[in-house]
Amino acid sequence: MKRWLFEQDRKAVSQAFAVALLSGLIATLTVSCSNDKDLLVTEIGVSPQTTPVANPSTAKEFYAQGQYKHIQGDTQGAIAAYTQAINLNSEFVAAYNSRGLVQFDTGDRQGAIADYNEALRISPDNAQAYNNRGNARAAQGDINGAINDYNQAISLNRNYAEAYNNRGNARAAQGDRNEAITDYTEAIRLNPKYAVAYNNRGNARAAQGDKEGALSDYNEAIGINPNFGAAYNNRGNTRVELGDKDTGLADLKRAAEIFQEQNNEQLYRQVMENVKEFQD
Repeated sequence: MKRWLFEQDRKAVSQAFAVALLSGLIATLTVSCSNDKDLLVTEIGVSPQTTPVANPSTAKEFYAQGQYKHIQGDTQGAIAAYTQAINLNSEFVAAYNSRGLVQFDTGDRQGAIADYNEALRISPDNAQAYNNRGNARAAQGDINGAINDYNQAISLNRNYAEAYNNRGNARAAQGDRNEAITDYTEAIRLNPKYAVAYNNRGNARAAQGDKEGALSDYNEAIGINPNFGAAYNNRGNTRVELGDKDTGLADLKRAAEIFQEQNNEQLYRQVMENVKEFQD
């Protein structure tokens, strides 16, 4: 395995994803490996607004229940709750958008796009729905369509760091590393604690041969999020490429530990295969 780029990504997008609870945020990270073993990850998510009630009866209550079930990993329960919310309020933009996130989570990209389309029909200026639809389109391989959606999201919200990051991933998938770096840099300017964008910029710099710049970005990503498995993986690969094999292997083993702790067996196995290759 080579370098991983966090987002969602863009060559063979979305072979695995995880739902992580971070400071009350449902963050859906779509992960994929390209033919070069790069990993792209895109962040999409919503923050629960209300603690769910035991027996919901209103659209708002079913919506809160859907968010809670999504956090718990009950995707079918979340879809059912959001659907109830929509049945009670057919103009409930947030419910369409959130149900789209769960559909995306389950691998139903077309269902997700249908929900984002409905959210945008009701609310044409909804930047989050454009960003999320861009992620779904990217996952289907429609990179140009994804970029168009990220452009719309950014035009509606110039401070939308996640949309810049995701557009950077799409541009990187097209081989436009310079523009990708520009987008990652803007995402970091808007959110200096954006570990994902540092990781992704590191991958773009590494692809351009700037290994030292890549290392600096991976260091920043890990400093912000010490449990960022992909950043350890990427830094480990870069260190091995620079001739620092022992330290690089230590990073790779730490990445494997993190993925194992997160019950992500697919990425754990991939990293361990990479470690074995370097040790042989």
